[in-house]
Amino acid sequence: MLQMERWQNSFDGQSPIYRQIVSRFARSVARGELTPGDRVPSIRDAAVALKVNTNTVQRAYQEMERSQMIFSQRGTGYFLMRDEEIVHRIRAEMVRECTGRFLEEMRTLGFGDAQILDTLREAVGAAGTAGMGDVSADAVTELADASREAARDGAVFLRGSEGEGI
Repeated sequence: MLQMERWQNSFDGQSPIYRQIVSRFARSVARGELTPGDRVPSIRDAAVALKVNTNTVQRAYQEMERSQMIFSQRGTGYFLMRDEEIVHRIRAEMVRECTGRFLEEMRTLGFGDAQILDTLREAVGAAGTAGMGDVSADAVTELADASREAARDGAVFLRGSEGEGI
């Protein structure tokens, strides 16, 4: 079962706690800590583990149900959707969110697309020589394309129903 206790002391004051809970669930799915069909803690158990109000957890679960990350089964609890595609969608959205934030910050610093790609190629090259694997220039270009797509399309799992980022 998901170890939610380690989340309790890491909530920040920048976004609502229920959105941070949704984001943590998404990360747990992306990391393989939760797999499709897994049971997730009850609202009460999650609230106790996280030391938050049950209404906060209930709102997080409602958001996750709306985004089709979890579903409830009467009398037995909440479960992660059984669709294997859920992991791919969550991971893709996390990549788009992360790269979107990266591109936004780089552009705020005054970098153009060519400079950003050069910087990424350098970083990937340095990571490759540090034993972190070899990533091609095509992969860097794909990353930039995914970021532009994210800026156009937005994310579903990592944003609240009001459309604000988590």
